[in-house]
Amino acid sequence: MAREFLPESTAAGWDAEWAHELCKDALARLAKRYSGLSVEEKDALYLAVLDAWEEWLVAAGMDNDPAAFRAALKGWEQAELEAIKRVRVLGSTA
Repeated sequence: MAREFLPESTAAGWDAEWAHELCKDALARLAKRYSGLSVEEKDALYLAVLDAWEEWLVAAGMDNDPAAFRAALKGWEQAELEAIKRVRVLGSTA
């Protein structure tokens, strides 16, 4: 609410620690799933699809837009989860 009504206030400022914690939590969840992959699955994992999400994360931070940052981080995490699921499905059919 502070961002909408008082954009120049301290409360509306970007909170780097908040962004860091969100990213740290997302990375921890993904690392746990990644660790369960076989060597072959890890080699086959295609993560280039994450590049666009990373650009959106950076842009949201530069724009001081926490809602957009959270949405981009959620999309980034979901894209990686889908990539892991795809590699597991492909590995199970080989």
